[in-house]
Amino acid sequence: MMTESTNTIAEEFAEGDELECAPKKPLWWRILKGTLIAVGALIAVLIVVGILLWNFGGMSGSVHPELLTQYSQMVAAGQEPPIQARFVIGIPGCQCHSTDPVLTAQHTRRHMNECGSCHSTNPAHMEPGVL
Repeated sequence: MMTESTNTIAEEFAEGDELECAPKKPLWWRILKGTLIAVGALIAVLIVVGILLWNFGGMSGSVHPELLTQYSQMVAAGQEPPIQARFVIGIPGCQCHSTDPVLTAQHTRRHMNECGSCHSTNPAHMEPGVL
């Protein structure tokens, strides 16, 4: 025995089943969409990393490591003022080629966005004491 309300509910479920049977997007479209999202996310991450390195990246050291020791000795002797500490992310391979201990110590505190004054010249490294 079916009542009128039962028939109405059965008809509503029948209509809902038709909606769920709507065709999905093709597989190639879903793969392309996922790939584009992944590539977009990768590009966004690379842009953020590039901005961080540009603003906070700097030298990882000196070609002549003993120069920083000489500078420390000069500061201890009172011949040179100490350089104010800054947050610098050391970029591997980015090294100062100067033979001047003071200049080398100053360069260890520079960020990448401050290096253009020397490295954009032709030839590069126009500061004194640079090899």
